[in-house]
Amino acid sequence: MAFIERVFSPPKPPAAPDYAGAAQAQGAANVETARVEGRMNRPDVFSPYDQTLVTDLGNDRFAQTFSLAPEYEAQRVKQVGITDKYLDTAGNYLAGLPQETFSLSGLSAQPGLIDRSGLTALPTMEDINTYAQRVEGDYYNRALSRIQPQQQQEVIDLQTRLINAGIPEGTVAHNNALAELRMSHQDTLRGLASESIREGQALADAQLGRATGLRSYQLGEGQGLVGEQERIRDRQLSDYLLSRSQPLSEIATLSGQAAPPPAIATTGLNVPAVSVAPPPIFGAAQAEGLDINRRYSTATDAYGAQMAAIGSVAASAAGRPPTSDRRLKKNIKYKSKSKSGLNVYEFEYNWSPQKYIGVMAQEVKKVKPSAVSENIFGHMMVDYSQLDVNMERV
Repeated sequence: MAFIERVFSPPKPPAAPDYAGAAQAQGAANVETARVEGRMNRPDVFSPYDQTLVTDLGNDRFAQTFSLAPEYEAQRVKQVGITDKYLDTAGNYLAGLPQETFSLSGLSAQPGLIDRSGLTALPTMEDINTYAQRVEGDYYNRALSRIQPQQQQEVIDLQTRLINAGIPEGTVAHNNALAELRMSHQDTLRGLASESIREGQALADAQLGRATGLRSYQLGEGQGLVGEQERIRDRQLSDYLLSRSQPLSEIATLSGQAAPPPAIATTGLNVPAVSVAPPPIFGAAQAEGLDINRRYSTATDAYGAQMAAIGSVAASAAGRPPTSDRRLKKNIKYKSKSKSGLNVYEFEYNWSPQKYIGVMAQEVKKVKPSAVSENIFGHMMVDYSQLDVNMERV
């Protein structure tokens, strides 16, 4: 029986690796590795120019002490002395700075607006119209004084010609000839009036243009005078600001705000950094777990194959289907009840993922013992030919 139990006992799951312990050990190893790497990357450095010494202060704290070689230390002391002299000179300059409050009272007065009081007054539109009308009237009257005697003489000459031609006064022909001559005289006077208007307007425009041009010239002169006064004031202001800022610029240069004296060049040693990897404790635990799971899976697969072979042999020997012992089944789910009252289940054998529908031998033995038998290993088998249930693959 001990042999049978060993044959039919499935492999036991192995214990899982201690991942928490491995993680803690890995963390401690990481910290220690960082400390070792830090110590390895803090060497004392010596060169022909300087040296750097590292002191362990405890609690993962270190101090670095840097010192120059004697000849370069002497140069550094000289540079400090030069800087001190620069600062002393700057301090002396400070004593000579102007002490009075910044003021623009000494500059030329700020020029104001252009003085328009002496500019030529521009004529108004009423003045222009009055001037144009006066010119029109003078032009018309002068021309009329020349034309009227001529027109009167033309009337006398026409009347003389009409009488000599036998056309007496009062006749229609006489009156028509005089009317036509007077119409011609009226046209001449109307043209004279239009010409007088044009002449008056032209002279008025010319008068306005002369007045406007003169005023523009006077404004330009005034603007030029104001601009020159502004330029004089700007030059005075620039000179005054330069006199105030120049000492400050010199003090800034001497006190080091400008380019300082060249520094002493030191090289030291180019020490390459050292990298140390911590031991892979946690990775080893993970690999161990994967190997345990792989070996357990292999053992389980072998057990399933063994059970399948045993079941096939037993079934062939008895001329019956594979065993229906509940102990050899898993994932058992109730499906229905047969007409004879047997419970019908869906299940899998321990060694196979294949699903079946059938009965449990332990339940059948209580209802119909003749249909149940045992194989050589003590597992129950069911003769489905005596039941109203068929065993089927799902």
